[in-house]
Amino acid sequence: MLHDTIERITAERRELESLAAEQAQTCQQLTEANNTLSARALALAEEAAHAPDMMRKQYETQLQEVKKALELAQDEVEAMRTSEQSQRIALLDELNSMQTENGNLRAQLRAVKK
Repeated sequence: MLHDTIERITAERRELESLAAEQAQTCQQLTEANNTLSARALALAEEAAHAPDMMRKQYETQLQEVKKALELAQDEVEAMRTSEQSQRIALLDELNSMQTENGNLRAQLRAVKK
């Protein structure tokens, strides 16, 4: 019984760690996309500053589109970070309760053995 519980807790922990790793990877990818969009926005702003009026309007339009995409990416990164933080807290709470349960089961097992 105790061995089964430990195996179950270990399996659940591995699964939770795997989910956390996936979220960390997604967060990293979003951060990279965010950095790329930031660099593109800066490049477009510089190009727009040096372009004739007609080209400037075109660049400004592109710049606004990139800024919107950047804002959406930043919002998504922030949402992912918040979600990741919430999940980590939940994982720690779950691990804590499992450790408590494990301790209780060990105490019961010791009591039975006596």
